Amino acid sequence: MTGIYGLWAQVANNDIQHGFVLTLNNDYIESSTSHTTVEWNCINKSLRAATHKCLIYHNDQWFTFRVVKSGKYYLNIASQKCRDEKGIQAIVVAGNPCQTKNYTIRHCIAQIRGEDAFITLDSIQADEDYFVNIDGFLGDFCSFKIQFSTEPQGFPHRYQNLDTLGLSADVIGKAVHLEWTTSEALQQTLREFEIYRSQQSIRKSTLVGRIPIALNTIGTYTTSYSITDTLATRGRYTYEVVGVSSENKTKQVLDRQFIEYRPSSGINPFIDVALVYKSGTKVQLLLIDEIRDVILKQTSFVYEAKRDANQKIFVGEYLDRGITKFLVVSTNLKTFEKRVYKFMLSADNKMKLVVE
Repeated sequence: MTGIYGLWAQVANNDIQHGFVLTLNNDYIESSTSHTTVEWNCINKSLRAATHKCLIYHNDQWFTFRVVKSGKYYLNIASQKCRDEKGIQAIVVAGNPCQTKNYTIRHCIAQIRGEDAFITLDSIQADEDYFVNIDGFLGDFCSFKIQFSTEPQGFPHRYQNLDTLGLSADVIGKAVHLEWTTSEALQQTLREFEIYRSQQSIRKSTLVGRIPIALNTIGTYTTSYSITDTLATRGRYTYEVVGVSSENKTKQVLDRQFIEYRPSSGINPFIDVALVYKSGTKVQLLLIDEIRDVILKQTSFVYEAKRDANQKIFVGEYLDRGITKFLVVSTNLKTFEKRVYKFMLSADNKMKLVVE
């Protein structure tokens, strides 16, 4: 991908005849739903009818696999980066879906968000063709990695929030103190808890810590657990407590809490840009989230020096979402000359121009 002003070619696995072959236990394959098109000859009425309650086709791509031994296998999805943070959707088909009388829908998964996840493939038959169709959820554009494996990696594709922990989160200054309780029956199935933190604008989670299942002095399970995390950047965060199975190390989200962190020190919520054009020049101004390459604001105007030389752009709403790096692009709409200004939130809570 070259950026918001670049040009792209279609990906190689845009149609089913050129779908990437997933070889068992090979390394992850990198792929992207950006600049793919729907192959309507294969997404026919029969297939749409079977999946319409699950997903909508928009910018799909194809993968295929075959095994020599029947059994259980896994599709592992990792390193998702999505333009709109909506994630991907997927179907797994036994047989060729382009041949309407010769296929079966094995899985239809409406949404897989940004965490590393796996899809369990039960009862895969030897010497049969299977096809995987992956699309951006609600038209999102995503890059990701995919692997066909005998071992699962990450979380099950559907988070099940058991809501059994009574998780609480207290924010004191920069510190977030998490506490939860759990039953002895649940602890008997677990080896440890993993605690993850994710920021609203960044779907990838950070592992905050691991806490092993513990026994108290009288030999029974400890019922209360806690951990403290420290935040550095304002924004909205999600904390998840994940249980790791003692039997096969699979993971499951047990509870989650949402918090908002606003540092007490003031942040200037404006970007100041000096523009120099001849009066009467038609100018377009874009505000872009640099990390996700997404346009946040867009405006056009006829430049007048006294009025437009000093642009003040409000970015407080984006700072609240944890976005701290911006591009401001001004374009002369007659000559199409572009000027790019890069800003980031500095340690002293000011939006500063980055000179490269």
